Amino acid sequence: MAKHALVVDNDRLYTELIGDLLTEAGYAVAKAYDGMEALEVIERDRPDLVILDIVMPKIEGDRVCRYLKASPGLCEIPVVVLSGTLAEDREKVLTLGADAYVAKGPIEDLRRNLLAALHRLAGDPAAAARTVLGVEGMSSREQVKELLALKRHKDAILRTVGEGVIEVDNSQRVVYVNPAGLTLLGRPELELIGLPVTELLAPEHRGTLAQALGRLMANPQRTGEALSLRVRERVLRVACALIAPDEPESGLFLILQDITDLAKKIEELSTLTERLQELERTRSEFMAMVSHDLHTPLTAIKGSLDVLLHEGVGAELSRELMGIAQKNADRLFRMVSDILDLARIEAGRFEIHPEPFDVVSGLQATIDRMRRLIQDRRIELTLQTDEGLPLVRADGLRMDQVFTNLLSNALKFTPPGGKIVLSVRGLSDDILVQMRDSGLGIPGEYLGRIFDRFYRVPLPPGEKVEGSGLGLSICKSIVEEHGGRIWAESVPGQGSTFSFTLPKAAPEG
Repeated sequence: MAKHALVVDNDRLYTELIGDLLTEAGYAVAKAYDGMEALEVIERDRPDLVILDIVMPKIEGDRVCRYLKASPGLCEIPVVVLSGTLAEDREKVLTLGADAYVAKGPIEDLRRNLLAALHRLAGDPAAAARTVLGVEGMSSREQVKELLALKRHKDAILRTVGEGVIEVDNSQRVVYVNPAGLTLLGRPELELIGLPVTELLAPEHRGTLAQALGRLMANPQRTGEALSLRVRERVLRVACALIAPDEPESGLFLILQDITDLAKKIEELSTLTERLQELERTRSEFMAMVSHDLHTPLTAIKGSLDVLLHEGVGAELSRELMGIAQKNADRLFRMVSDILDLARIEAGRFEIHPEPFDVVSGLQATIDRMRRLIQDRRIELTLQTDEGLPLVRADGLRMDQVFTNLLSNALKFTPPGGKIVLSVRGLSDDILVQMRDSGLGIPGEYLGRIFDRFYRVPLPPGEKVEGSGLGLSICKSIVEEHGGRIWAESVPGQGSTFSFTLPKAAPEG
């Protein structure tokens, strides 16, 4: 059976000449006229010999040679480099790793040298790879030397440039990827050469790339639009441009830039901007809410005092009016206290004074103080505690503030006749306090914001609850200042559970 040879040269005269010579030598000959076509033929029908020119369009011969020698299934194919540039670039070409080298020259010399190279390959392959046959009688051509110098200069630039550079032929197949591009894509060059450019990135980007290339080909005089695409853990900016806008068939370049850090900064800025806008809305809502909430009790107090100043007010009405005034004064006091605490927290002047503290006794004291309100609301309240709980180091006044805020919250959102269960349990390192109510509950979309300052969960139509939206935020600051943490769980319509922990052995200060 005849051996198969592949002749690769963009000069058709030499392709036909070498093809006839190999046919006479008993080979079945296939031909290719550029590096891309050669790789397609090799993948389709593995030859026994490759005769390869160096200077060719699309993929040059030196890269085809390196591709073959780096591929496990193809590295054993003998490669004979046949080129007219060997006199100008002899030392460089000898590093390609080909099996033999023959300089293009007069036809008879070429025939003789090529047959000699094939003979050497059959007898002494090592010697064939160290010699360039036919180069002795050739002289360097200045124009070719200049072109080779220009090529090396271009190759050096592409190797050192930080952006990924990808050359694509007129059939939209990849013919070259520089080292930076290989790093960004995370794939070896052997996988990329000949690949359709739309398959260069992730599968979900194929349509986007195809549309961008279609718009570029429809308007060749313009640089293609830049795309920002997420590829694995990176964000890549992809720009494309035709190599020669007046000749769309010349192919195009893709430029890849890693903008992951920039994209993160933009995302962070966008998030920060949204947060600032949200804070501004919250501030405006808070100002409106505070104005309303301050105005309401002040109006009630002023109205009660105005009536009391009139003569003829009976003792019973006087007591009622004084009760109204006192209730609204207490409400004003709580609101102003919350605002002052918030100001101290934001100014970094929020202090605690820890001392030995009995959590169960402190919670029971808060319950006793609020007993009248609990009874008025007809709430069934239960306190469950573990035996022998140790003391913690905590600020008693601040902890009473936490107990009061959480219990007041549970009372506000639990309808008359509902239940509140308070529990204090010992964990391995902490004391766990929980308040579980049977109230309205908190929808999941609001649960993550309830500890934000000024935030109040939207209520169902017809429901109205007093409060500044600061209580839970202040509770969070106090608990965290003591070294604990606080969280909430809820099922709408079934109630909420607020939990917080205090370390059993919190450090002093």
